[in-house]
Amino acid sequence: MRLYSLYRLDAETFERVKAAGFKWAPKQDLFVAPMWSPIRADLLLELCGEIGDEDTSLVDRADARADRFDGYSDRRGREADAARRAVAAITEHIPLGQPILIGHHSERHARKDQERIQNGMRKAVRLWETSTYWQERAAGALRHAKYKERADVRHRRIKIIEADKRRQERLVEERQTLTKLWQREGLTRDQALTIANHEHIHRCFPLADYPRTPPASQYEGQMGLWSALEDQIITVEQARAIALASHPPTIAWAQRWIEHYDHRLTYERAMLGEQLGTTGKTFDLQPGGRVLVQGIWSTIVRVNRKDGQPVSISTNRRGRVFGAELVADYQAPTAEEVALVKEVTKLPPLVNYAGEGVPTITQAQWNKIPKDYKGMERRAATDTAGAHRVRVALGSYVLGDEKDSNKRYAYARVFISDAKQVAPPAPNVDAAARPALPAPERVATAAPPQAAAPRAPAELNAMRDQLRQGVQVVTVPQLFPTPAHLARRMVELAEVRPGHRVLEPSAGSGALLRAIEAVTGCAAACTAIEVHPAASQVLRLNHREVTVHQRDFLACTVEQLGRFDVVLMNPPFADAADIKHIEHAATFVKPGGTLVAICAGGPRQHATLKPMVEHHGGTWEPLPAGTFEEAGTNANTVLLSFTVPVDETATA
Repeated sequence: MRLYSLYRLDAETFERVKAAGFKWAPKQDLFVAPMWSPIRADLLLELCGEIGDEDTSLVDRADARADRFDGYSDRRGREADAARRAVAAITEHIPLGQPILIGHHSERHARKDQERIQNGMRKAVRLWETSTYWQERAAGALRHAKYKERADVRHRRIKIIEADKRRQERLVEERQTLTKLWQREGLTRDQALTIANHEHIHRCFPLADYPRTPPASQYEGQMGLWSALEDQIITVEQARAIALASHPPTIAWAQRWIEHYDHRLTYERAMLGEQLGTTGKTFDLQPGGRVLVQGIWSTIVRVNRKDGQPVSISTNRRGRVFGAELVADYQAPTAEEVALVKEVTKLPPLVNYAGEGVPTITQAQWNKIPKDYKGMERRAATDTAGAHRVRVALGSYVLGDEKDSNKRYAYARVFISDAKQVAPPAPNVDAAARPALPAPERVATAAPPQAAAPRAPAELNAMRDQLRQGVQVVTVPQLFPTPAHLARRMVELAEVRPGHRVLEPSAGSGALLRAIEAVTGCAAACTAIEVHPAASQVLRLNHREVTVHQRDFLACTVEQLGRFDVVLMNPPFADAADIKHIEHAATFVKPGGTLVAICAGGPRQHATLKPMVEHHGGTWEPLPAGTFEEAGTNANTVLLSFTVPVDETATA
């Protein structure tokens, strides 16, 4: 249902329209509700005076919707291309992957470019994905409309509407019957309780309106009509008045739905007749004919009709029943095929004969057994008798001895004493040659062509990959990333092997972690400590298999982290912080483990760290000047390493 407003609705009217389930569609400049209802119809009649017929088909509306979606897609595509060109203009003078020199005069300008590149990439990728989304929405709208217009789908929709209409008709019939029962004179309380048990009326019964004295219940909350009558909260006459007052609105409401369903059925049946008339898919289905359903030819065994029209068919395809609307093609049967179906589906004779252990009952007793507990059972042909049918009933209804539970809950053949006795037929020597229907045959059909998803330009795919890897450099105070060649040498010096527990106490940008992955092929057993939140977040994104802790390494304890086979570190140098970090890291090395670190080459490091290295028989190697020049510093540095003996734990 659609509401076209010529002017802006006032606040009160807008709230009423919204409460009725209408939503504002700005691109179409109207209010729309997903389906008809009496409340919505009454509101539209109040606001507009009349409700007009839909003047466009579902496919027409889908075409208009697809055009809108295509417009969205084109605009987002143009914006994505503009963002991509902006990124390309920046990267002409700063290549992707170019490190930012911390402390260098170009750092500020480079960081701004880096931020613009990253934001531009995100925008381009997001806009392209949005453009693709609207393209798929446009195609989906057309596919959905064409699917809803298919004859078989419309036929199933008609069945659903018919079922909804029957439900409302049953509701009307039920309320009319209850109304007649309540209108009877001289209703007793027991009769009223029986009628109220079928009501679905719930309400509150306040003492002010329904006074009662104990022992009647004093409860005033929500309850059903039967409960209120049972607890003596209301009298029979009060229950009658409540029920008779509630039925007319319910019946009127249901009648409006029935009228609505009649209109829909008239429209859908007319459209279905037009479709079938233009497509030629009207078949005179008969038993013995062959039908093509879901790509398989099978033989019709039975045609189920309603008002003279075929509704469904039973086939020899594993006893399946299909709706007549699913028949894609049909081959009329020959006289021989009709006779064959009659022969195959012919029921064997029904017999009635006594036997040892067979319960004997009369026809009257048989008639009294509920239908769900009796029936006919087929018996296959044997060497002594041909195929036949027998009457069976649940043992509890025909056995005198009910102590045997196995017999009570099993079906047994019965003999009706006052009915005609019929013996089993003679064995059929030609039973093996009994004719059979042709087996179902699948038709090879080509799969419908699928629309190829639009492919993103190579530049956008590259941007997406770059963003996935992380197009960012984290600015961390005193972060001087370890050069790649030096990081690899440290890993080789420590002899890191797969399975080693490795600690990186000052992970920074992850240079040592990348070297470990390059040398060993895996960093799953690595633990990284980084105090800076942004840097630790980047480490988690780029090294998902590494355990990353965002905390101050000097506050970590062995009890928290355990001991490690290898400790690799490039600690901060400011105020001789490298001394504290290396001394603390030494306590995490297990006996037989190795520590490899970089420290400043100052006098305090020579006085404190060098003796510890020499005590363990390690190495103290001053690094060449300019080793960290690309990281933005020319400080003198030293590469140290030592191994803790198996019978000793390194201490500060």
